[in-house]
Amino acid sequence: MEEHGAEERWVTVQELRDHVNLTRYQCNTVSGFLRRLESGPFGQCPYIVVRIGTTHNTCLSDPPRCRYLVKRRNMIPAGLAGIHHSGVQARRKAGSSESG
Repeated sequence: MEEHGAEERWVTVQELRDHVNLTRYQCNTVSGFLRRLESGPFGQCPYIVVRIGTTHNTCLSDPPRCRYLVKRRNMIPAGLAGIHHSGVQARRKAGSSESG
């Protein structure tokens, strides 16, 4: 998307496969990951899938193919993420000192 200067972009698994040089056996994994990104952000992945659509087949015997509207998500600034994690760590330390 940065190459094209766009906020969001429709992509297919085949385009991602060609761009990253993946084998055809990895397509199901890529498709599953993109579907996971539609339900919400995943870890530190900077992208989300806004919508999943189907492509128009040129031949009726071709299987339906999905296309994914991918958008860069707003990342949490590092300082805020550290505050959240340090709170979790403080609770873990407090819990471990109580049990020991």
